[in-house]
Amino acid sequence: MRLPPFLRFLDRRPEQDRLRLKGHIRVERQVKGGPIELIHDGPNFIVDTGVTGIRDILIGPNGGGFTGSIFRMAIGDGGTPPAELFNPKLPDATWPSRTQLFHEVLRQDISVFSTPTPSSMRFVGSFNSVDVDPSSFSLAAKVINEAALIIGDGILTVGGDKRQVNKTPPDSVDPDESMLSMRTFKSASFDPAEDVTITIIWTMQVATS
Repeated sequence: MRLPPFLRFLDRRPEQDRLRLKGHIRVERQVKGGPIELIHDGPNFIVDTGVTGIRDILIGPNGGGFTGSIFRMAIGDGGTPPAELFNPKLPDATWPSRTQLFHEVLRQDISVFSTPTPSSMRFVGSFNSVDVDPSSFSLAAKVINEAALIIGDGILTVGGDKRQVNKTPPDSVDPDESMLSMRTFKSASFDPAEDVTITIIWTMQVATS
């Protein structure tokens, strides 16, 4: 199977498993085209699994069977306790096995994909609050405080397909879609009435340490 350029590092043999994926996530908020507010800018976690683990997640053991890729991003409002909107939940022993956000609000196709360097990949998701059905939120405050990279059985195609798995009635998603990595951060208002854009810039760097 021929891999797309940004997954070619997965061609490496298992004995070269010293490779790691280092993540970094930046979260920005903008209201009606106004000034950009920085919500979060820092390292990610749950991606430092070694090239064999990453390969198995993305394309199956030894490249067999699964031909997935990172192709969507999701945001949610369950990343903080309901009464502590500026206190992000911290990773614990349960996080490596998580397959979804604490409470997803919206998922959609990657807006922009680029490779800043030969050993890095950058995924950008730009979410607009006017696209969200109010029933998708779990909190009356209508905020966003968690994000995830979604992988699935397909090829990354920049587009605008949007899904809301927790609205009434819910949108359906393909059963092969699952979460590769997640990050919580302080809550940012995402009220549909305010025309808010949340932009997630997620960078992954292939490294040996």
